[in-house]
Amino acid sequence: MTSPITSSSMIDVQGIVSNLMKVESAPLTALQKDATAITTKISAYGMVSSSIATFRDAANNLAQLSTWKAVAASSSNASAVSVTASSSAAVSQNSIEVQQLAGAQNVASASYAASTTTVGSGTLQIQLGTQPTGATSFTAGSSAAVSITIAAGATLADVRDSINAAGAGVKASIVKDGDGVRLFVSSSTTGADQAFKMTATDSDGNSNDASGLSALAFDPTKTAGAGSNMTMVQRALDANYTIDGLALTSHTNTITSALDGVDLTFNQVTTAAVQINVKSDTDTLKASTQKFVDAYNALNKILSDGTRYDEATKTAGPLQADRSAVTMLQQIRSIVTDTVTGGTLTRLADAGMSLQRDGSIVLNANTFASAASSPSNLQALFAATGGGDGSTTQGLMLRFRTLADNMTGTNGALTAASDNWAARKKNNQTRQDSMQVRLDSRQAALLKQYSALDAKLAAAQQSSSQLTSALAGLPK
Repeated sequence: MTSPITSSSMIDVQGIVSNLMKVESAPLTALQKDATAITTKISAYGMVSSSIATFRDAANNLAQLSTWKAVAASSSNASAVSVTASSSAAVSQNSIEVQQLAGAQNVASASYAASTTTVGSGTLQIQLGTQPTGATSFTAGSSAAVSITIAAGATLADVRDSINAAGAGVKASIVKDGDGVRLFVSSSTTGADQAFKMTATDSDGNSNDASGLSALAFDPTKTAGAGSNMTMVQRALDANYTIDGLALTSHTNTITSALDGVDLTFNQVTTAAVQINVKSDTDTLKASTQKFVDAYNALNKILSDGTRYDEATKTAGPLQADRSAVTMLQQIRSIVTDTVTGGTLTRLADAGMSLQRDGSIVLNANTFASAASSPSNLQALFAATGGGDGSTTQGLMLRFRTLADNMTGTNGALTAASDNWAARKKNNQTRQDSMQVRLDSRQAALLKQYSALDAKLAAAQQSSSQLTSALAGLPK
């Protein structure tokens, strides 16, 4: 605190007060040192909390039954038939042959000079349906025909836009063809039930010729120049395929319901059977298990390093002798050596997880691969619900998850310890603030006291000088 009192420098007021305040401030210095230690512990517990959250998530993943149903699907010819599988898929092998891909109907107009060419006016009527007996047949579907009004002076581009805005189940585009352009109209989706016909009511009074709006008519049951002036480029088709010799059809080339949990995508007609294999995804299972091992080791290291005394460096960890941290370390290590009854695998070691001298665990790839050849055995070891918490038949990952939840719960060891140190930090700060007020008051009082003394000494010195001067002036 800077003094508002100026000294006459008879004595070193600031120096005296500063030295006295060093003694007075000793309790505050001790509180500040305690605060630093408390902050270090709070930071350490923050790291523990974060590590437990990661550890809990990794254990929870292995405690889920769905994790142990993970499968991987493969195709012997993915360029022809690609495959994906969900956890609901069963381990299986199937033979797929594709005789025909599903397709959308596509028709093209004659060539026009440009997209700005005036076409003609009238009404286009689009009807979805099927072609049950071939390319020259048509049977209307259940949906009503859609009428599209084409205004006088409409260009080819205007016709395209009107068709696309109508929601008739088709889409139109303009494609450049040499020096001209053509109007293409195709079904919005694939499948034999997405065939369509497009009839014209031409404002010129003749709806069956090849001029005006009639030039855009397409009725597969009629002939060119008489109501069918656009050209069929692609028929509307269903996919034809077999699974293990059984003939099947699909409106699309993506098959989602033929095999439970398996989606097939047909990319081309096959010339030989394509083998689809669905098997347990051991790579994913291993990755999930390694993730747990890494999370466990990280938590073990944080707690181990935090609670030990390093003889080499003569340094204590931030949580050394902290009962809550020591207890948590003991608890997570104890489950590593627990056993599960009722299954083929009984310990983590049976799954390739071996305990090391420092409390960490190492995953042996070969042992794990052997155990993972029967995922149901690993599932029983890790995820069996058993008789509930504390039961010897409960899976180890469920025990780890429960332990983590208990630690971080409202009354958990981690929560209690974190709250305790937070409260101690708050109390320490309150005491520091109170003590600082007292020290500021004490410093002000000392400055006032010694400044007054300094002033008195200055006055006495001045009186002494005056007396000496007066005496020197007396006659001898």
